[in-house]
Amino acid sequence: MAFWTTLIVLPLVVLTAFRSWGLLRNYLKARKLGIPIVITPVSWHDTVWGLFADRFRWIRNFPFSWWYEISLFSFAQRQRHLPHQKYGDVYVVVSPRANYIMLNDPQASLEVQSHYKNWTKPEPVYEIFTALGDNLIADNGEDWQRQRRIVNPAFREQNYKLVWEESLRQAQQWLDGRHEQSSRRATMLDVRKDMVLIALHVLSGAGFGQIHDFSSGLRDTPPGHIKSFPDALMFLLMNMFRVVVFRNVRLPKFLMPTYIQDLKDTVQDFGLYLREIVAYNRATTQGGGGGQNADIVSALVEADEAAKREAKKPGLGARAKPTHLTDDEMYGNLFLFNLAGFETTSNALTYTFPFLAANNEVQDWVGEEIDSVLQDKAVQDLDYETVFPSLVRCMAVMHETLRIFGPIANNARWPAGESQVLCTGDRDIVVPAGTYVMTNLYGLHSDPRWWGPDSLEWKPQRWIMLDPETGKETLAPPPPGAAYIPWAVGPRVCPGKKFSQVEFVAVIAMLLRSYRLKPLVIEGKMKTEEQAKQALIDVMYDTMTRVTVSMRHPENAGVVFLDR
Repeated sequence: MAFWTTLIVLPLVVLTAFRSWGLLRNYLKARKLGIPIVITPVSWHDTVWGLFADRFRWIRNFPFSWWYEISLFSFAQRQRHLPHQKYGDVYVVVSPRANYIMLNDPQASLEVQSHYKNWTKPEPVYEIFTALGDNLIADNGEDWQRQRRIVNPAFREQNYKLVWEESLRQAQQWLDGRHEQSSRRATMLDVRKDMVLIALHVLSGAGFGQIHDFSSGLRDTPPGHIKSFPDALMFLLMNMFRVVVFRNVRLPKFLMPTYIQDLKDTVQDFGLYLREIVAYNRATTQGGGGGQNADIVSALVEADEAAKREAKKPGLGARAKPTHLTDDEMYGNLFLFNLAGFETTSNALTYTFPFLAANNEVQDWVGEEIDSVLQDKAVQDLDYETVFPSLVRCMAVMHETLRIFGPIANNARWPAGESQVLCTGDRDIVVPAGTYVMTNLYGLHSDPRWWGPDSLEWKPQRWIMLDPETGKETLAPPPPGAAYIPWAVGPRVCPGKKFSQVEFVAVIAMLLRSYRLKPLVIEGKMKTEEQAKQALIDVMYDTMTRVTVSMRHPENAGVVFLDR
């Protein structure tokens, strides 16, 4: 009996001692920063806690549960700017594994996000995006600069025109399916599925040059694959953290748990999709690398092939480092485009539906602009160059939705070299290597000091101003002193920023051109429209993080499509 007791207790004692020493060591480091300290016994740096923390949400119901919120990577989703009212615009969270500074200072945040050489992407955070290879979002230094030179030119006006046309076409086909009375009611789960499919089809057309109708195409599983393209992508998205944890597991199949085998099989299956796409584009690419094709992959492959040819020119000599993308980087960047290209836009669209359904005056306001700009033109006559820039209120809707529900709650950096100086307020903080600096995006975007007393209200009108020269409405900048960075900022700004804007505006314009939204009264869950409206709000704010922010229970609320 004593042997078994020792066998169980001894590892626990060793683990407790090890973590206590880690906590003490990090606490002593944090004291040197000279800023408020918050301590948590576990954090998102702990792999096991990261896998299972969501199952312990019941801890919130007990006193002294503050540490649970802080231990989550996404705790800013719920807390927003509130912790900073207690601890200040900059404080440090101490855990046994690492220290991380929470930052709610607009100017300091812009400095950290912009100075990419001083503040780099932490590998432990961004390795989640490298399941199929290194890419633009995860790399730093010369590797990132080389990838940016090749990737950025693929996002251009020629491509945005294709995004516009394909978004209009997909939205029209989707709404045609909603025209029947039986299809006028949709839960937010239905809406999310529809927005995901629209975004995937737009990405397929404008990203990969493969056009599909809304009602068919990507749902099919082609020969040689185990899942359809969207099913494989969604599976990886839902299990990204597990993919990172288990991707290096090496066991015979008969010893491997089914869910780990499914993870590994899906990674391989999706990798096969990407290899097929690249192989096709390499076989059909323009010989001169002139980028004549509008879709992103064709342009990316052409730019990469051009870089290879440039490196082989006489007189350049042997290069120690490649000037083009490696195969793994090509697949890694395509994987990133798939995740970012559909997840962020489909999420922004999904979160906009409850806001619209709960705010009739905004629907009227945006509809007024849509009627004026689109008039009675056919879809094919809605010209990108003239129509898109005129839909300023639609863009304001996107800006306001992303202000409140941006794709990520925090943006992580850490100092390059041994240390960096963080200038915030009236103090300079020397941040040592290995200390995370977490820009609290949800705090920056909701703090009433910069956004006013209505900072938590959804008001797209705050983004509109009159151009003093033309008298026309134009998009307003953030309020003085505020920082608005849902797409990041500086050299590492999201290359797909305008891609997402064009797609969002096209879908919202088509939606509000023909329909109004109102809250759905779900039988058995609510009785009145006011209760349905509250259910929409509750569903929006009950969030979780997969790779980006999403609704935990979208099936608990919905919308009704009414003719305008």
